Amino acid sequence: MKAISKIKLVIVGMIIFGLAVLCPIVSAASEVDSIEIIDYGLYKTTFAQWEQAPNTQRGEIQLIGSRELIRRTKRIPGKTGTEFGIRYVVKGQEEGGQVDLLVRILHSEKESRDEWEISRQIGTPSFDGWKLGSDSEVVPGKLTIQLFHQGVKLAEKSFIVYEQ
Repeated sequence: MKAISKIKLVIVGMIIFGLAVLCPIVSAASEVDSIEIIDYGLYKTTFAQWEQAPNTQRGEIQLIGSRELIRRTKRIPGKTGTEFGIRYVVKGQEEGGQVDLLVRILHSEKESRDEWEISRQIGTPSFDGWKLGSDSEVVPGKLTIQLFHQGVKLAEKSFIVYEQ
């Protein structure tokens, strides 16, 4: 009889332990519901600082201090210094909470990609974009900005870079 009680106690303990392990995984997966793109196009930005980004061609990314939408468009003139991107809001249950996103930039003509992780606040407008910083980056074709959370793509906007 005591053996059966001990087995029941072990089973109940395993169930409680299993729930304790699984609950954080479930809640972490549901912390971001969606990402809403609220604006896109050509921007003028101010530089804030450099941050390491090993999965990019340059190995670092520029963090910006401020941004101003110049023109809402998906057509981007291909010249050095052109800045474009997306403004978006991360939607989730925990307003004000921080989440990590993966930003991926796909260059269709060069068949390459750059990506970096960035922390964003749920409910607050954020910006990610691209600056054509050198002549080697000025390649006509499709350039796509994608946003991922925990491996799930939640937003995407494609632009066409055209010869100037």
